[in-house]
Amino acid sequence: MPNKPRNFVDNCFYHIYNRAVDKRTIFYSDQDFQYFIEKMIFFKEKNSVKILAYCVLPNHWHFLLKSTSQVGSSGISKFISLLSNSYTKHFNLSKDHSGRIFQGPFKSKLVSDDNYLRVLINYINLNALKHKIVKDINDWDYTSHHNYIGKERYNLVDRDCLIDFSEYKKGFKYYIDYLKSIEEEF
Repeated sequence: MPNKPRNFVDNCFYHIYNRAVDKRTIFYSDQDFQYFIEKMIFFKEKNSVKILAYCVLPNHWHFLLKSTSQVGSSGISKFISLLSNSYTKHFNLSKDHSGRIFQGPFKSKLVSDDNYLRVLINYINLNALKHKIVKDINDWDYTSHHNYIGKERYNLVDRDCLIDFSEYKKGFKYYIDYLKSIEEEF
């Protein structure tokens, strides 16, 4: 039985995320990441969804999306559904696998205030650091961090939604310091 589309409020921001079944790897190669990102670009245009931030990691992904009034409240649901289904088909064909690859329906959280929005952009952009996939975020291609520092690798983030670079840089420094403090505790 398919999931019912969620009711997203137009012109609001949402943190959308999902991970693989059993937290297993579902993005093995650059080709896998490239396929997913190409589909993000394609389905974003078809559903008039605005992307403010993204990060795709070996076993999960995060998006910060804005719903638009052009397609109504189901644009985000359609975008995620088409993207997830497309990647599942790609994965199953290329890896000789069958069945689900995602843990379940995607999760979504309404971004309720500007402070949370700023923190969330850094959290998403720097997620590869949090999970210790890279030591330098500039070494991870599959994040919108590059869009925020003016070294865009993929044309995914809507320019009219970018926050001011000086604000991003302040948040970036705070987030890096926070990650270091967590490491020192353990």
